[in-house]
Amino acid sequence: MGISGIGTTLADITMPVVQRTSARDMNQQDFLKIMIEQLKGQNPLDSGQDPNAFFSQMLQFQSMDAMTSMQKAIANLTQVSGLANASAMIGKTVTGTVAQTNDPETGLPRPDKTVTGKVASATFGDQGALLTLDSNVTVNVSKVTAVK
Repeated sequence: MGISGIGTTLADITMPVVQRTSARDMNQQDFLKIMIEQLKGQNPLDSGQDPNAFFSQMLQFQSMDAMTSMQKAIANLTQVSGLANASAMIGKTVTGTVAQTNDPETGLPRPDKTVTGKVASATFGDQGALLTLDSNVTVNVSKVTAVK
């Protein structure tokens, strides 16, 4: 008979795997689920409970909701600003750096390559605002070192 429960918590035993989440992955829905479970366990006839606890939890939920909305709004504003700045460079000559692939013989990274060209278009993707030069090279706006 071996010891197999070392490092196991009560939550590991009682909570199904699909319901477990790490603190970094918690979101508004998870917070609401926890709050509902707490409400289910409360006894309205028990005078030992704090009557303000529910309102405190609701305020926490509303604060979290407001912060999430604000975070999304700031992210959208950043994207729009980045694209506006990038589109202002269309037709201008820029100098920037482009990452190179690793050396196939050694596997070591090669230094970034400096490129110069006229900006033909601007796009916005997962990497942020990108400029496509007339030489068909794409440069991230954050890597632009000069604009003429």
